[in-house]
Amino acid sequence: ISSVLKYSLQTNTWTEGKAMKEARWGLELVTLNGVIYAIGGEDKNTVERYSSQINEWSSVASTHHNHSFFGATSHQNKIYILGSEGFEVFDPEFDTWQELSSLNIGNGLQLVSMNDKLLAVGVGEGNNKDKASKVIYEFDTTNNSWIHLPDMDVPRRYHRAVVVNN
Repeated sequence: ISSVLKYSLQTNTWTEGKAMKEARWGLELVTLNGVIYAIGGEDKNTVERYSSQINEWSSVASTHHNHSFFGATSHQNKIYILGSEGFEVFDPEFDTWQELSSLNIGNGLQLVSMNDKLLAVGVGEGNNKDKASKVIYEFDTTNNSWIHLPDMDVPRRYHRAVVVNN
């Protein structure tokens, strides 16, 4: 779908917002510097950003691959996305995507920024790409490499992960 609903804390109401340019499902939404980015979706590599100041969606650079049911987060003033299609970073200053060192993973993971670290949570690997996973990786932005962290106790897939009090 392309429709957008906005919630107001002040009035405790939902209102219809400006629709995205493209209908999407399996996408990720990320906020960075007060702007909302709608990234990918089933069979899509396009990206739109929403500015509440002008109530408008505009297109930005497309990703290198179609991404759906993947992880995405803002980290160190950039946007990172990771899924079975690859690992990419968006620099809003230059409106460019760059491919990074990826993992052999499935979909349904979460990507979070915590304590200046980028974490991939619930990463299905190898022959287990389509199963829930206990695996967590940290991405080292200096060396463009992944570090395997201790596994979670319970496997996860198509879950959500958030950081509290970062």
